Amino acid sequence: MEDVRTLADTVRAEIEEGKSDEEIFHLLQIHLGKDAETDERIAELLATLPYPGSAKVLLRMLDGATSKRVVKTIKRSLYRLKGRGIAIEEVPLDRGESIFRPPKAESPKGFASGIDSLGERFLLLAIAHAGRGLTVIQTGVGDTQGLVNFVGDEMTRKGFKTFLQELKKKFPFPLIEMEPSYVGFLITQAYSLTLRKKGTPPQDYLQLKLEIENIKKDYERPLVYSCVENDEMREEDRWLRRAGDLLKTDVFAGWEIEKTEIQPYVDMVGEAEESKIVLNTVQKEARFQEIYQRAHAELFSGERRALYAQRLEEMAYFLFKLGRQEEAKISLATAIDLHKPMNPFQPNPFVYHLVTQSILKLLRETREEKAKEPSFIVKP
Repeated sequence: MEDVRTLADTVRAEIEEGKSDEEIFHLLQIHLGKDAETDERIAELLATLPYPGSAKVLLRMLDGATSKRVVKTIKRSLYRLKGRGIAIEEVPLDRGESIFRPPKAESPKGFASGIDSLGERFLLLAIAHAGRGLTVIQTGVGDTQGLVNFVGDEMTRKGFKTFLQELKKKFPFPLIEMEPSYVGFLITQAYSLTLRKKGTPPQDYLQLKLEIENIKKDYERPLVYSCVENDEMREEDRWLRRAGDLLKTDVFAGWEIEKTEIQPYVDMVGEAEESKIVLNTVQKEARFQEIYQRAHAELFSGERRALYAQRLEEMAYFLFKLGRQEEAKISLATAIDLHKPMNPFQPNPFVYHLVTQSILKLLRETREEKAKEPSFIVKP
């Protein structure tokens, strides 16, 4: 009881000093809503403070009260103030939630990068907490290995704003805003893949696992399909014909097939070039095309085909968010085609160009390395 009297004295002093109603509300907020007895005592003591501010506090208490006893005490205190000449404002009950209720946390925020040639991307998830700062999660995820890295930090709202500004300046590729529930979904998928690969999840993830799972939703299809109407992709073939152009764009820069996978075909092209059999230009080119088609058929007839379809769906959403609508539709048309069985007579333009580009790039690098090797032949 003594604590409540001290609080009432503090409120009286605040009112007499001319503090605003909001400041007084915040002073009382931490004491209200804990138990009915305390709320009743505060309501009774407010009735002894004949100020308009006392009535406003009581009205806010009334708006948030759930106990019949507390409601009755508040009304009695308001009646007493009214009897002492204090005007009681009529406050509609639908004016909004009482400030004495627990403050609502801000909505979480999600961000994502594009996908690199290894199928990896950066994800950022900021989860706000009522009455304190944010949990900020930074993670790299890969579609072949799961969680690549994972860091969880606590930040103030101001600190997060500064951090995000600096991150966007320093990050080598654009970051897009992404539905936090989908970011959470992607992180949990990566965690599941880590377990399937018999990997060890980062300790930070295990500590924040529940928070992420509370944010995420389950998605049956990639997020890009919520951005595209069915009739927008009716001319899918037209978009697909331009699929090879994607590899010329900045967001697909660096995409190539892993060296260990493409090396056998690089060796075949090198052997064809150095063959002692006399071939004219047309015959050589035909041999090269045969190797490219073989590489396409062998590398993209199974799991890798589905993997690249998923990557291109995610990249399509990334491009949509960047405002690059045409490139997004080309990426999505390419993904849709990759979901279909492979046509040996009509290869997917994107992966065919990817195969060819990867072979020629590695072949060029091999030649450059050989050219740097010291020669032991003494020229006359």
